[in-house]
Amino acid sequence: MRVGIVGIGMTKFGIHEEPFYNVAFEAAKKAMDDAAIERREIDSFILGGYDNLGVGRTISNMYIAPAAGAYLRHEIRVSDDAAFALPLAYMRITSGLSDVAIVLGFGHSSEVPVELVETHSLDPLYQRDIKLAPQMAYAMMSFVYRNKYRVSEDKLAEVVVKDRENASENAYAYIREKISVDDVLNSEMAVYPLKKLEIAQWCDGCAAFILAEETTAKRINPDPIWIKGVGWSMDNYFLGARDLSKLISVRQAGERAYKMAGINPSQIQALEIMDITTDSHLMILEALGFADEGKAVELLESDLPVNRSGGALCTNAYGSTGMFLLANLALQIRDGEAELGLAQSMSGFGGQNAVVSILGV
Repeated sequence: MRVGIVGIGMTKFGIHEEPFYNVAFEAAKKAMDDAAIERREIDSFILGGYDNLGVGRTISNMYIAPAAGAYLRHEIRVSDDAAFALPLAYMRITSGLSDVAIVLGFGHSSEVPVELVETHSLDPLYQRDIKLAPQMAYAMMSFVYRNKYRVSEDKLAEVVVKDRENASENAYAYIREKISVDDVLNSEMAVYPLKKLEIAQWCDGCAAFILAEETTAKRINPDPIWIKGVGWSMDNYFLGARDLSKLISVRQAGERAYKMAGINPSQIQALEIMDITTDSHLMILEALGFADEGKAVELLESDLPVNRSGGALCTNAYGSTGMFLLANLALQIRDGEAELGLAQSMSGFGGQNAVVSILGV
């Protein structure tokens, strides 16, 4: 059984003054309108996002489910980046538990001191006392990666420049201002060795998909975007037990998605990755098989179609970043810019968890 995406809804990503559930309603309504269906035709609601970490509310699905239209319908939430909700929706449909489902990702970071709240997800005996923020974990990985492979700061700055260039053409992106390599190099130090412009900034925004099994999908939309493959993985909880120059979870998730889709990296025509930092951009490309270890910097001079959306460095709504990337990839496929694409997302400290989805015509 194939599962198709027949509706896409996305809000503009930025700092929203209105409540997060109103923003979620906008994304859900746009997805239903895009599919030209009504709420009563949806039998399963799969939500993705964080509670206190992402929107500052406990049991946030009490707010999000009604906003999505889940009154008297089956509802389930993945308490992670919303990209992890897509495989769950896929499995519900392929197992026969659902015919038409909505996947809604929500993130409202502007209301939450993410760095402070995130400490509660750390081990209370060894890691929590040192007040390790997510950016610190990525900074440690950056230090190891750029020193191990001798990647220059100039080259890393080019990652931000390219993402900003792409984001400037994306009306949904948060940060759309073009910058230069010198702007990146001269920005203030954030968490050594990362400069401020080398780290993704928090924002708000929601995105939603309408999914359906093959027969229903073709009835709703004669040209669905098909979910070709999904894969996810989890690395060791302790940073000290990992090789910080690699993203093992991303590699494993990618391998599983490639296997399910029956393809290899060379066939991918569009790529959206969660580059929380400049170094993670290169590490993700290596983990997904687009370059050998330490060689992804060479791709900066290539025409690899990566992050046409601007990536996470330009749009990072904690909890819905992955859905932002997925939605942008789906729009690229719908618009004929690619026939086969891949979206990658990760969560946890230093990319502990990863999910990869492959979409195509």
